[in-house]
Amino acid sequence: MALRLQEVVSVVHCRQADLEFWIAESWVRPVKDDSGYLFAEADIARINLIRDLVEDMAVEQDTVPMVLSLIDQVHGAHRRLARLVDAIAALPEPQRAELLRRAGLNDSQ
Repeated sequence: MALRLQEVVSVVHCRQADLEFWIAESWVRPVKDDSGYLFAEADIARINLIRDLVEDMAVEQDTVPMVLSLIDQVHGAHRRLARLVDAIAALPEPQRAELLRRAGLNDSQ
């Protein structure tokens, strides 16, 4: 589902000027084609987050990039941790048990 700028403004209930500013600041990075911007679902989620930060939480505009960076870091760490959990789960039982024991994560403590 890709939306155009006017559709996003309507769906997210934000001002077009705000959305254009967020794009100019690279807080949101929609794809741009000959007819304008195309916003993916991830863009919509980020726009909702920015709107919440600015409007509901009163985060100052000069602080928003730092907050977004921290949130991006947390999401990145979560993705890496999920891959690590999947890799551990794929190990044969003896290696998995030993790894969890060495990490102090076994259930027998």
